[in-house]
Amino acid sequence: MASSSTNVGDIEDRFFQCSLCLETLKDPKALPCLHRYCRKCMQMVIAKKKGTFNCPLCNEECVIPPEGVDGFRTDFLMKSVLECLQLQNTFKKDNVRRCHGCEETKMVTSYCFKCGGFLCQQCSQFHLSNKMVQDHLPHLLNLQTIDVRSLALETLTSLTEDPRCTIHVKQMAQMCCETCGNIPICVACIFGKHKGHVTHEVKILAEREGEKLKKMMSELEECRDNLYEIPKRLSKVRQALEANITEQLEKARSANKKASGRILKKAEEDRAVLEKKRVEIIKRKKEDLDQVHRELEEEMKKLKAKYDNILKGKEQNYSREEEKVATQTSVVNEKSSVKVEDLNNKLRSYEERVKASRVDNEKRITEVADHSTHTINRYENFTATAKTVQASHDEWTEAQCLPAITAAGKTLIEDAKKEFGDLESLSKTSVRDTLMLSGRVGITGSHESVVDIKGIGSGWEVQGITSGSDGHIVVTGYAKGDKSHITVINRQGGVVRQDQINKVAESKNKPLRHCRSLSDHLTATVCESNQVGLYDNRSGKYVSKNIRDMNISWPGWASCVCTDDRLNNIYVGGSERDVLVFDDQLNYHRTVKLPEIIHYARDIAVHDDHLIVCDYEGGRSYAVSMQAEVVYQLPKPDGDWVPRSVCTDSSQYIYMLWIGSGGRILTQYSHDDHQLLATREVDGDARCIATIITDKGEKLLVGTLRSKKMYRFGLVAE
Repeated sequence: MASSSTNVGDIEDRFFQCSLCLETLKDPKALPCLHRYCRKCMQMVIAKKKGTFNCPLCNEECVIPPEGVDGFRTDFLMKSVLECLQLQNTFKKDNVRRCHGCEETKMVTSYCFKCGGFLCQQCSQFHLSNKMVQDHLPHLLNLQTIDVRSLALETLTSLTEDPRCTIHVKQMAQMCCETCGNIPICVACIFGKHKGHVTHEVKILAEREGEKLKKMMSELEECRDNLYEIPKRLSKVRQALEANITEQLEKARSANKKASGRILKKAEEDRAVLEKKRVEIIKRKKEDLDQVHRELEEEMKKLKAKYDNILKGKEQNYSREEEKVATQTSVVNEKSSVKVEDLNNKLRSYEERVKASRVDNEKRITEVADHSTHTINRYENFTATAKTVQASHDEWTEAQCLPAITAAGKTLIEDAKKEFGDLESLSKTSVRDTLMLSGRVGITGSHESVVDIKGIGSGWEVQGITSGSDGHIVVTGYAKGDKSHITVINRQGGVVRQDQINKVAESKNKPLRHCRSLSDHLTATVCESNQVGLYDNRSGKYVSKNIRDMNISWPGWASCVCTDDRLNNIYVGGSERDVLVFDDQLNYHRTVKLPEIIHYARDIAVHDDHLIVCDYEGGRSYAVSMQAEVVYQLPKPDGDWVPRSVCTDSSQYIYMLWIGSGGRILTQYSHDDHQLLATREVDGDARCIATIITDKGEKLLVGTLRSKKMYRFGLVAE
């Protein structure tokens, strides 16, 4: 309980104001979130609502009681304060009233809360001196000298009469019925209407609830700095986002300008070479013709017919050469124009994706800001309400108010403790920094490097690989027994962080684990024991959900996972043609049922607005729309190959790992017409693939199942 005294004047004026009508509260009703409104205003709010409604101030959902507005708790302490303020304001305007004692209309000087009426000076003195009404003295308020706002809440509550029994209204209440919402009852009610209910003495209940509130206030005070820090962090994030986007677009435009300049310069050099050839041809032509003319003059008469034909033939030959050079010049001009236009189109598309990502980030920032504002509002209202009740030092007030305050405090603490670990990541867009300003992307003829993945135990496996934060790489797979592993490594294969995860207890599946990057530091991962989760590559924090606990029709087991960094969606493929869609908080959204031509998804990847599906059992790979329709089928390489793993690069080229009796091969498909562009042989133990952005450009990673090796191929502009 608070040891210091709190006066009515210490309470802000807005505490007495209804936020709907903006006037002083009339017959105040308190919601579970502790915000108060006039009874009439609250009646209008819930008039057209069914079942629940949201608090107009903090937006917290509230259940409408069966009794309607009367079912909400009446704030007796607030009602007493307002009653006293109204008495004083009325007295200032006109102090002539009908005296409750002598029943004459005259100047009144005090008000007796026990009698419920005004008293003149003579009747007031009678109250002070007569032993018959001696029990009225604590409830007598001198209206001439007292200022209600200077009254301590403890004094104010002592003026009002203790509550009477809600059934036997002539009896003073001695107990509270917890079963019926802590309403005041008399001793007779314990054996009557409230027989069998949970009842408490007012003092014991007030002490118990007071202790609860003291602990809760202490816990909230610990959260206070973090709570008020969030708006400051949001302001910095918004500034950083604007600066990063400006810098990002400026770099892209500068790179586009430089690349266009290189192409135009190369075209100009080619035209100069061809012009030089044309001049040389003309020169040789003139020399040849002059020689012929000289010979013609010498043997004009004898050989005229012969040399006429020779001249004609040479004219035709040289004309064809000139036409060929002119055609080559036109081709050079056309190719350079097409390349420049393609670069401009890519830049426009890049700018649109950056702007769209900016809208998504600002939307998320606004959501966090709204949550923070609402939580701070609730915190300030909670602490003001709690301190007001504590300061009253009135057991009845505490018994009736504290249970509702502590109930509201539970949800407030949950919201106040809510962390936004990914908040700073909103200062960057989800669009990758790499903008391919050249033409086609190709795979290097052989791998650039191969490293051993260290820290992977004997008998462990690697089923998934993806890029992580700070240039690190995340690999996942089976560990041993009922465990799977999530391992963060550097580019040399050294372990940065490693965690082992237990599989879902009731699952009989071997805990094989797959992964895909969701953001710079978050990895989406799924275990074939039907567990989907998010792993923080920096801290090792892991949150997960059991798919079978989500009330989703899910007959099979989880077989793969992929992400869409534009929408922050997570897609989980299953053994029964089901693909589940989750958001970045692991909330289930919907199910995409793959067409019947597909057996099930062994691996999936997002490409444009489609899913690329590896149908391992069917030996084919397809692009499927989000409406579950086959858009196209990717060409299959010659042989008995079946698709095992798939990924895409920043230019939307598609890469696929195929398994066959002859080993393993890696294929590349074009980003626009989905044609097979290249095939590379890879390690016979290869199991998973992914791309990673490095300071030397984009690379393709290939991870092996049991030999724990990681190969790196270069992706180069051709």
